[in-house]
Amino acid sequence: MKITFILPGFSRFPVGGFKIVYEYANYLVAHGQDVQIIHAMFLPTQPSPKLIDFSKYKLKQNLLRLNIIKPWFKLDGRVQVINKGKIRVNDIPKADRVIATAWETAEFVDKLPEKCGIKYYFIQHYEIWGGKKRVDKTWKLPLKKIVIATWLKDIATGFGEKAYLVPNFVEHKNFYVTKKIEPRNQVISMLYSEHEVKGSSDGFKALKLAKEKYPDLKIEIFGVFEKPKDLPVGATYYRNPSRRQLNEIYNESAIYLFPSLSEGWGLTATEAMACGAALCSTDNGGVNDFGINGKSALISPVSDPVSLFNHIDMLLSDKHLRIKIAKKGVEITDKLTLENSGKSLMRALDIL
Repeated sequence: MKITFILPGFSRFPVGGFKIVYEYANYLVAHGQDVQIIHAMFLPTQPSPKLIDFSKYKLKQNLLRLNIIKPWFKLDGRVQVINKGKIRVNDIPKADRVIATAWETAEFVDKLPEKCGIKYYFIQHYEIWGGKKRVDKTWKLPLKKIVIATWLKDIATGFGEKAYLVPNFVEHKNFYVTKKIEPRNQVISMLYSEHEVKGSSDGFKALKLAKEKYPDLKIEIFGVFEKPKDLPVGATYYRNPSRRQLNEIYNESAIYLFPSLSEGWGLTATEAMACGAALCSTDNGGVNDFGINGKSALISPVSDPVSLFNHIDMLLSDKHLRIKIAKKGVEITDKLTLENSGKSLMRALDIL
């Protein structure tokens, strides 16, 4: 079966939503499917790009061709990849399935002819930063919906739409326990992002409060952006860490702090849990399927750094609570496998 994924452009740095699509592409070709990924940078349903934006895109393309920019994810050689600047309907090949992966691409996929395949909308977040009214319309388009989290399925139901739930997964070959949970030192890790929705400023406030009470606390921050100027005192920052480095960071951590304001699915949260870190998170939607308050996580209201600090304090001062939550997190994430999710995706695509 021929399957086309359409992504909104391509990213030089790791992006969770892209990573999930790439993993599924590898899984599908390994199971006998013919997969093509199209990175569609400028869509006809969007405003025409400014000259500077198009010039930046062409520069990135040339750097990619010259191998100066190196791909951050290793795709199976059987996956065909097309990087397209100004894409048109005629650029999309004949296929059996065509899958939009964001609200912008959903508008475009809706306009494709039948020869491009049965149309799907792979929904990884409620992307209302694109403009709520316009985004909401994409949920009502005549595309078959696949969602990655229960809270997104609930939104689809609210729109009167059917949606197939395919939960995300953990790369267990890369993220697993290598250091015993019980004797871990007072180490907290966190993802930093410049995007406000990730709640990094709230996370930093909570960490600064924790550092005041626990002077020996070790803080490890990672991300794709440059080292932030307001990094908590004494914190270590890792820019673009490899999966091996991330696994080491998670395994060093007694606690993983996840302060997002809104998440489709907390990918780094599940990675950290799989490595034995106790999850301290906000109630951001994206942890609902695995972060059970008081059992596999401690959950705070969004935009409440004091509450986050209080939960950090609970975990640092109560070793038994931390160990209990960490072990439950490992147990839950052990079930979040690519094989399970891949089979669910194939059923959603009516392949199995």
